Parts: sequence; C-alpha cells; structure tokens
Amino acid sequence: MNTAKHETRVQNFYGTGIDGYHEYHNGYLNFGYWTVPGMRYEEAAENLIRLAGNTLKLRSTSCLLDVGCDMGAQDVFLAKAFRPYSIDAVDLTEKHVVRAKERARRYGVDSIKLRFCQASGTDLPFPDEYFTHALSVEAPEHFDTREDFFDEAYRVLAPGGILTCTDYSLGREPKNILERALVEITRRLWHVPRANVYGNAMFKEKLHSAGFTDVFIQDISASVIPGYYFEHRRWESMREMMKIRGLWKGVIAGFLIDWAVYTAYQTGLCEYILLRAEKPKEEKISRPPSPTGGGGYYTYNCLARFMIV
Repeated sequence: MNTAKHETRVQNFYGTGIDGYHEYHNGYLNFGYWTVPGMRYEEAAENLIRLAGNTLKLRSTSCLLDVGCDMGAQDVFLAKAFRPYSIDAVDLTEKHVVRAKERARRYGVDSIKLRFCQASGTDLPFPDEYFTHALSVEAPEHFDTREDFFDEAYRVLAPGGILTCTDYSLGREPKNILERALVEITRRLWHVPRANVYGNAMFKEKLHSAGFTDVFIQDISASVIPGYYFEHRRWESMREMMKIRGLWKGVIAGFLIDWAVYTAYQTGLCEYILLRAEKPKEEKISRPPSPTGGGGYYTYNCLARFMIV
C-alpha cells in the first residue's frame, strides 16, 4: 500500500464537515463506553476516555502522548480529570489539530501542559524515550501499518512506559464468502489497511515483536458497539450528521460502516478491544524536571526519559 495516498484518503474522510461540528457531541468522535442504561452519547464518549486514563494509571508525573487525538476533546478531559504533567497530542488530519488547539484555549488548558501537532502515527516527531505513557483511541486500525505504530510507540516510551489503545480486532476468521465480503467492505469503507485485519493473538505477537511485555487485551465490545450503533440510528443524530458531513459521508457511508461493524460484532467477526502493554523497565528516578515555559514545541525535556516511581 502507498502510505502517502492512504493517509491522504484518511485525512479526506475525517476532514469532511469538521467546520460544521462546532460543539456537536462536545467534539467527541469515539464509539463510547455505554455502561449505564440511558446514557447520552457525550457521557459514554467521556466514559471511554476515563477508562483509558484509568487503564494507563495516569498521575501527576505522567508525560502522555495521544496519537489520533481527533478534535482534542479527550485531551482536554484527560488534562482536567487526571492532571498529568504534560500531554502531547497528534493527529493526521490538520483540521482536527486546528480545532483541538481552539478547544484547549476555550477551556483554559495551559498550552505548555497540552500541545497539539499534525503528525502520522507511524512517524512520530519526538525523541526516543520521551513519554511515560502513550494512548491511541480508535486510531491504530487506520495506521499503515499498526505494527509500525507499535514500533514507534515503543521507541518514544521511556523504560517502564505504558501503552493503552482501544481498537478493533478480528474476533474469528470468516467462514464463507459472505463473511469475507463483510470484512472486506468494512475495511475498505473505513480505510483500514488489509495488513491491520487480524485477531488478538496477532495483536499480542506484534506487540511482543515491538518489545512490549505484560500485554493485556480485554474484549469490551458489548459495552461499546451496540450503544454507538443505536445512537447513530436516531433521527436526531442522522439529521445532524447530514448537516455536518452531507448525505453521502454523513448518512449513507456512515450507516454502511456502522451497519457493517454492528453486523460483524453480532456474528463474532469483530471485537472492540482495550489493550495495555508495558515497555520493560531499565532505570528509575524519583523526581521530574520542571517545565521551563517559553511555548516552543520542545521547550522542556519531558521526564519520560526517566521512569518515575
């Protein structure tokens, strides 16, 4: 696959209608974590990010990298709810980054503590061992390839650093031509490289190959996929998406993707997973350096080149 062409297609897919989003769904784009009957989408979306933050075990000394940050809603939430030492958030779609910076300013989050830039998940613009934690929510499936992202995440994490992702996994191999067609249609509509279509055993193998240990994968599909699917079948949601993204991308293509994912979930072909992996520890110190300010992209050296205890 031509990576540049693939990334352009992904940018075009997610960039359509961004100027019309405004505060729709509070800027969230994820599937949500639907754990309480009657949850609103915004509550479920925030609940998913809270789950990710808790899985990472974020704390005041954490230097977090968020890869595929969308319009920054999740990073504003993480900055306020977990108060990590710093967050660097990247997204391939330029319009997402512009919106994310606007959102952070609007919510009063310090630009030294929360910074955004446009970058590819397979070519991260950060030094080795720069972060204590790395996060990617519903983005690795798009990377060309996910395996390259795992390598990059390992590179930029400090010894003892933690990676957490929410992602889509092949629950089982397709049994017949109809199931193979369902998987292929979903993959193509959603701009997922063929190399990224595999199950949890392969996830673990690729994470171990990148160097990670203590790999944990949990299937949370039942609390994610149905809630998102039925939320977007509501007339109010379809009407808003048509206003924002147009009839094709907002309604028709959106429905086809949602239906394909939901159908694949119902038949056991698709799982929505939460994964956590750790980079082996090598050294520890007990105190972080302090930010020096100044606003430059690397105005301070993140404590992540050490491992905080």
